[in-house]
Amino acid sequence: MSEVKGREQTRTDEPQDAEGRDASAADATASGEPGAAERPETEDAEAAERSEEEGATAAAGDDDAAKRAEAEAQDEDAKDTVVEAAGAAESAGAEDTEADDEPKSRFAHPDPIKLKIPAAKEISRSEFTPHALGAKGRGAPRSGTRAQAKRRRILYTTATVVLVALVAGAAVWYETRPEPSVKVTGAFGKAPSVKVPKDKPPVKQQMKEVVSGSGRAVANGDLVVAQVVAYQWGAKGGGKELLNTYSKKQPIVGQAGQLTGLTTLDKAITGRKAGTRLVMTLPYKEVGDQIAQSLQLAKTDDFVVTVDVLNSFGKTSSAQGTPQKLDDPKLPAVTGGAGAAPTVKIPSADAPDKLQVKTLIQGNGPAVQKGQTLIAQYHGVLWRDGKVFDSSWQRGEPASFPIGVGQVIPGWDTGLVGQKAGSRVLLVVPPKEGYGSKGSPQGGIKGTDTLVFVVDVLGSY
Repeated sequence: MSEVKGREQTRTDEPQDAEGRDASAADATASGEPGAAERPETEDAEAAERSEEEGATAAAGDDDAAKRAEAEAQDEDAKDTVVEAAGAAESAGAEDTEADDEPKSRFAHPDPIKLKIPAAKEISRSEFTPHALGAKGRGAPRSGTRAQAKRRRILYTTATVVLVALVAGAAVWYETRPEPSVKVTGAFGKAPSVKVPKDKPPVKQQMKEVVSGSGRAVANGDLVVAQVVAYQWGAKGGGKELLNTYSKKQPIVGQAGQLTGLTTLDKAITGRKAGTRLVMTLPYKEVGDQIAQSLQLAKTDDFVVTVDVLNSFGKTSSAQGTPQKLDDPKLPAVTGGAGAAPTVKIPSADAPDKLQVKTLIQGNGPAVQKGQTLIAQYHGVLWRDGKVFDSSWQRGEPASFPIGVGQVIPGWDTGLVGQKAGSRVLLVVPPKEGYGSKGSPQGGIKGTDTLVFVVDVLGSY
């Protein structure tokens, strides 16, 4: 045991190069120690064999690394990494080859260390980033094929064109957008529903024909009957009702061109057919101080008005219906055709002391109701001499007046309520049903005069 230990200690201290080994062998031979010279040679041979085995193992490892590198070169994302790995493997092989040329130590490790080169797909981005991908100013390449990239370019281009078109269209719409306007709904002949926008009024006046009529067209000088609904349009939007003739059941009646007193509106009504509904927005300056003050319209407000043209009557408008025969010799005889003043012949008999109502032409229109406005043509003469004292025919325009409410002589309120539009009626009115005992001096009527009227009932509203 002592000899063995002594030899181990001697090996540890002796030099590791070839010259040292030769010197040690020579000393051993000189010392006369049996087998001292042969042991190193044997050990050197064993070391050489182990070195050859290690070289073969390293070469085999090199071949495997080269094969793996060639297979992994197909991965585009790790190409540079594989090249570097292959180069490292070649360098390692070269170093091992050079090491093989040198004498191997007899104390070399029997199991050589094997280097395993990782595959590119095993390298995650968190652990390894190719230098090109991390370069400053260069982003990571977009995944996908060239066809996909082309489709993306087409999509982006199309989206840009559409966006530009939308912006341009919005700009054009904003410049040409319609101004806010009043919305009017509801059937003609009934109170309309008027909705005033919450936006501020337009700068210019507006006019629209909401309903187109098919009746007689309004001509200059005609007597026009219309229903009117008016609203205030506040400077900041919204409004309130100022006038409604529908709710009062009393339409406005007047001569064309002077119906409302609003010049712009009256001009718009002329030429329209009966049955037409108009809506108009007028700035304050078009309304005028007088009308605006009567409606309590502020100077900063606009005026909204709807007009339903119910009808119009010209100077030749007359009864239209079925003639009725009158053969009472004690009553006046009436002759004459439509469109002209009738002729009245007073009989030689005394005037009756009671009201006489006779239908000469039977109309087929609506019956006159108490409280309505009656539109009529009339011709009046005195019983005592046949003199004409009043005639709408001679004035050249029909007359209008409330009926059945004491606004005319009693004979008219009694004799005309219930008559149908289109009728011609003969009225013989004694003094108590006419102007009474006082008469009417300005008309040449005495308190004892009996009056004779021929009335064409044109309509009532």
